[in-house]
Formats: sequence, C-alpha cells, structure tokens
Amino acid sequence: MTHKPIQRILILGCGYVGEKLAMACLAEGMQVFATTRNQERATALDKLGIAPYVVSSPVDLPDTLLASVDAVLDSIPLSRDEQGMHASQLQWLPLIIDKCLKLRWAAYLSTTGVYGDAEGAWVDESWVCKPTSGRGSQRLLAEQAWLQSLLPAEVFRLAGIYGPERNMFARLKAGNYKAVNWHPAHYSSRIHIDDIVAALMAAMQNPRSGRVLNLADDLPLPHAEYVCEVAKLIDAPEPLILTEEEGEQQLSASVLSFFKDNKKVSNRLLHKELLPQLKYPDFRDALREMLTGQ
Repeated sequence: MTHKPIQRILILGCGYVGEKLAMACLAEGMQVFATTRNQERATALDKLGIAPYVVSSPVDLPDTLLASVDAVLDSIPLSRDEQGMHASQLQWLPLIIDKCLKLRWAAYLSTTGVYGDAEGAWVDESWVCKPTSGRGSQRLLAEQAWLQSLLPAEVFRLAGIYGPERNMFARLKAGNYKAVNWHPAHYSSRIHIDDIVAALMAAMQNPRSGRVLNLADDLPLPHAEYVCEVAKLIDAPEPLILTEEEGEQQLSASVLSFFKDNKKVSNRLLHKELLPQLKYPDFRDALREMLTGQ
C-alpha cells in the first residue's frame, strides 16, 4: 500500500532525538516545526532550518499550526514537581485532539522501562507491563493517552539511547564510574540514535495506527559488563564494580532504579516491520566509529 508522503511534521519537545529526526526530515524536503521552552534553544533550532515555537505546553501552539501538520512526534519528557514525575500528556493531549485536522501519523517516544522487571526474560511488545518505577508508570499513562486518543498514533519504546553527543565517554574517562554486579546478572538494552531515526522515518512511510514497537539493538548485556567493555575500548579507567550491598550504600535511588530491572528487550517486531537490518546491531562498531570521528 502506497502512503502519501509526510510534508509537515511537528516535533513536541525537540531534544536530542527530536533534533536528529528533524534533520532527517529536512533532508527529505519536509517542513519541520518544533517546540521548546527555551529561547536560546529556539534560536539554535532556527539556525538548523527548524521552525521553533517557545511554549510551556502544546495547548499554547497556534490552532493554525496544529491544523496544518500531517505528522506529530511527541518527545516531551516527564514533568517534575515536589510530588515526583508526571505525564503531562494527560492534561494537554485531550485539548488538542480536535485541532489536529490533517494528522496522518503521530508517535510517542516511550521507554522500555514500562515493562518493569522480567527476571532476565526476553520481553516483546505483548509482555504485560508492570513498571517498577514512578517514571515507568507515568510513561505508560502517556502511552495510553495517545493510543486512546483516536488519533493515528504509534508508540515506540526506546532502550538506552546513545550516539554522538550522548554517550558515557566523559564519565568513564573521569574515573570512579560505579556499576553493580547483580546476582543474577541484570540485563539492559541499548539503541543507537541513527537506528531510532531510521525506524521513525520508516514508520512514517509505513504507518500503522495503534502499533507499539520496541526500539533496541540485537545485544542485551548486563550494565556492568557493558561499561567495562566500553571503558576498555576507549582506554578509560576501569569502572568500579560494586556488590549489591555496596551499590545500595553508594548509589542514589534514581541511579539504582535504572538498573534494578532485569530484562532482555526483543526487537523482533522492529526487524519484521520496519528495519530488517540495523545500522548498529550492537554498540561495538558504533563506538569505534565515534572514536575515530567517522
């Protein structure tokens, strides 16, 4: 089935992933609009050819803009207050639904944290989500808001994002990086920014309303094993590998929450529907390229 090409895309919360997607969209001849809360950031986006809107919420966007775009990417992070983190989509999304008159594709960038702890099992998109953190619970609520919105929305659950300008090199080279040696080993997954962008571009060309898709590479690894391998690759000091007891004593609750869940994220559906082959099936070739500046 041939789909009409996307011509105008609005990126809500144009951060690292949003900017990389925006550049790919511009290269395809699309008009790209983006929201930010920061005027300095807006100036930077404008220089890249992205039309910026400085707003505190999507409800503050002009109705004419919402009515004119045929694609929306929601990359807005959770909001924080004294009570914790919250999915703002529950407030603003119902207020803009009727204004998105031409929308043919929408995507929400979520996290594999919505699955919770799988005790090391492989999890695919059919896995029952039982998030173990407030962050994961709120992301799940945002997913549900989009999927129940009656808009042509998809959800992408991202593993740990890495790439140029977003990696562990500086922290590892600074020394004293700490990771926990869990028993049994706790697995986590990653995804390179280029593969995220490729998946989103492919989804725009082959949309499927209601689709939920994991974005992860082919190599889940225990975090401690991963950071040791990266440190060796970049000639950084060897990370400090803590026991579980030491980790509880020395690391913050927020840091520990990222690595307590133990799961291997399946990307089988990603390969089947959008990307038969990843540019970076695992992190090794990607990091070598980043080191050599290729």
